[in-house]
Amino acid sequence: MGCQQYTTETKIFVLTGSTDSNCNSILFINTGTSAVTIDGVTLQQGQQFRIDGNQDEILIKTYYFTFATGGTNSLTIVYKRYI
Repeated sequence: MGCQQYTTETKIFVLTGSTDSNCNSILFINTGTSAVTIDGVTLQQGQQFRIDGNQDEILIKTYYFTFATGGTNSLTIVYKRYI
């Protein structure tokens, strides 16, 4: 069995919005001071939420996120994508 090549992409969001996954794994990190809710999962400052796929799986989903009022908004998302 050969090696599967992949790349990672990192995006930072500071406004309420959404992102398409289209990846094997996705990591949400609350890098701000205000809470952020991603599809019903609330992350406090410094918390992470990770979804990993099995080998050769691709996650096809749109994730919606909202920030609580007050504080600094910052959501870092890391995507693992096959090449």
